[in-house]
Amino acid sequence: MDKIKVGIIGSGFIAEHHVNAYKRLQNVEIVGISSIKKDEATELMKKYKIAGKPIPDYKDLLKLELDAVSLCLPNFLHESIGIEALETNKHILVEKPLARNTKEGKNLLNTAKKTGNTIYYCENNMYAPSLSKVNEVIEQGALGSIYMGRGKEQHSGPHSEWFYKAKPSGGGALLDLGIHDVALLQWYLDSKVERVFCQTFTFQPDRGQFGKCEVEDNAVGILYFENGAQVVIEESWTAPGGYNMKFELFGTNGQIIVDPCRMTPLHIYSETGYGYAVEKASTTAGWTYPVPDEVYTFGYPQEIAHFMDCIENNVNPLTPGKYGLKILTIVETMYKSAKSGKIESVEY
Repeated sequence: MDKIKVGIIGSGFIAEHHVNAYKRLQNVEIVGISSIKKDEATELMKKYKIAGKPIPDYKDLLKLELDAVSLCLPNFLHESIGIEALETNKHILVEKPLARNTKEGKNLLNTAKKTGNTIYYCENNMYAPSLSKVNEVIEQGALGSIYMGRGKEQHSGPHSEWFYKAKPSGGGALLDLGIHDVALLQWYLDSKVERVFCQTFTFQPDRGQFGKCEVEDNAVGILYFENGAQVVIEESWTAPGGYNMKFELFGTNGQIIVDPCRMTPLHIYSETGYGYAVEKASTTAGWTYPVPDEVYTFGYPQEIAHFMDCIENNVNPLTPGKYGLKILTIVETMYKSAKSGKIESVEY
């Protein structure tokens, strides 16, 4: 087929990751970027040498001849704009979470089924080299039967105000970071999550320029799998020092630790600091652990390349919309547990 034509709605942090990934592919053409932030979008297009000007109204982007659209948007817009894109005969790439809740997620999946278009669920960590290697090792039987584990994601807080507000976000650190951990652990253990227990709290309600934090900024949960495994997850928006992610899994034949943010090939000490080390790192003075080619290390180009291959060859993706809904169902049950104070059964 000719080049796959894509459009991007949004121009912020995650949109740049998508643009970066698309620009690495010879069989893809970025037709346009729609954003209400003209200056931001203009800079993004200039940086990556994308022709034209930003399109203020996403509806005008959807009128163009496109094969797929990346939705790099706040959570509350995933359902409405996703449905519009599907109904204009576009495949959609939806950043995690699939939606704010399972009701919205099911509406997206029903529209995809009705229109015959595909939802590609963007769970970049499942495509990251180190994290996907974990799954390969598990599939080869290196760990035996996994019975216990731990996953965590931590940083000092998101980039935009809407994350901290209950209505547009739908949830805090659990929905933003925990959903990554649940997606990976579900993949690794390849066993149904039957029950969950969770506790959430807000440790830093004053978020400065972003105002009051209306959602949880910390969460701890336990996933109880059908095969008997119990895995703990820890999520935080109040941890300084830059983005940190780590998994530990214990099995009857072995154990594994994966830590792409701290076990990097580079350990640098500087008294004056330098440009950039990793997302959310507020300083580069002292000892730092820069992540080489951060976009690649965290799986964005591999994810986008996989999705484009699926479009070109009409094959099913590793992470379709239904996978996003499955993970969202587990996380939604964790919120139920946090509210009830009890272990809750996951109803798929």
